[in-house]
Amino acid sequence: MNNRTTENMSSLVLPWLGLLALTAVSLIMGNRFGHAPWMPLLVALIIWIKGTLVARYFIESHQAHPFIAVMLRIFIAFAPAALVLTAFFGK
Repeated sequence: MNNRTTENMSSLVLPWLGLLALTAVSLIMGNRFGHAPWMPLLVALIIWIKGTLVARYFIESHQAHPFIAVMLRIFIAFAPAALVLTAFFGK
């Protein structure tokens, strides 16, 4: 690998570790607090943060055309919003 490729890959290490840490936190919280009433909010927050990390560092949405970047933000916000709405109003 050339130096530029190595530099690009090393910039992905922290976001990748962040994704792994968020996954571990969600597993631990799920095991400890299972059906707590606030759990859907925490899961939605973790989904939103993970989606934002993926969009920013792996899809590089900050370099996309503004329209594409806005559409991606809306798409990322849709799943957590749907989860919260379903959890609290889906009965």
